[in-house]
Amino acid sequence: MKLDEFTISSIKEFISGDDPSVPYLRGFEIVKLFNDVGVRDIYNRGMPENQSRNEYAFNTLKKINGSRALVDLIQNIFDIRHFRKDEDSDIELAVEKINPLLQIDGYRVLLKDGKYIVDGAEIPEPIEVEIHFEEIQSQIIANLREAEFLIWIAVAWFTDRVLAKELHDAYKRGVNVQIIIADNIINTKYGMKLENSFDFVKRVSSRGSIDYIMHNKFCIIDLKTVIHGSYNWTTKARFNKETISIDRGKSIAEDFAREFINLKK
Repeated sequence: MKLDEFTISSIKEFISGDDPSVPYLRGFEIVKLFNDVGVRDIYNRGMPENQSRNEYAFNTLKKINGSRALVDLIQNIFDIRHFRKDEDSDIELAVEKINPLLQIDGYRVLLKDGKYIVDGAEIPEPIEVEIHFEEIQSQIIANLREAEFLIWIAVAWFTDRVLAKELHDAYKRGVNVQIIIADNIINTKYGMKLENSFDFVKRVSSRGSIDYIMHNKFCIIDLKTVIHGSYNWTTKARFNKETISIDRGKSIAEDFAREFINLKK
């Protein structure tokens, strides 16, 4: 959710409670409201940096602008329980007053299934992260076997025949398998003939007076899972101290997919 700075200035009093349609909040309550969505400010007998209540609301709204925290903040403001703090507040009137301001930027507050939500906001998909230090090859295999649509790999060194077989099994069941590796002596001498066995294979050569090598180590599965870290897909790596992160989320998978496409050029 991204608001114009003028819009932020226009809605700050709905946060502080200076607009008569919403509950009035004291300074420490405003700080807590922002801290509840991830801000880490301290109220110490006064607002942070000696700001006024509305200055703090405005400046902190700018800090969280464009993030999920802004959506959560507005939805917390329009939580029915929030309005119980002040009998003179009127949630329906507050919605009626704030919506013309938000609609300029393509958003509105609406009642859905008994609670008020921000409509028009693209909520970032959460990313699940798993970190592994042991049994890395097994973790990779388990994820490769779950692939339904595509496996795109960019690794500097690829000599692990067990992983190569898993990829070929995926390819035979119809999964789109594409591989980018470095064109180096390790892959040539100890690796496998990958060409003509998958949908796409590219070997990236070093270039320039100082070697410029393709040093990536990532695997994209179904545009929703990314495996990346220090682990090269080699037999030797199984005996090294290595780390991988298995990240699950559409947005991060798309970021890696864009890089993979760049490497294909």
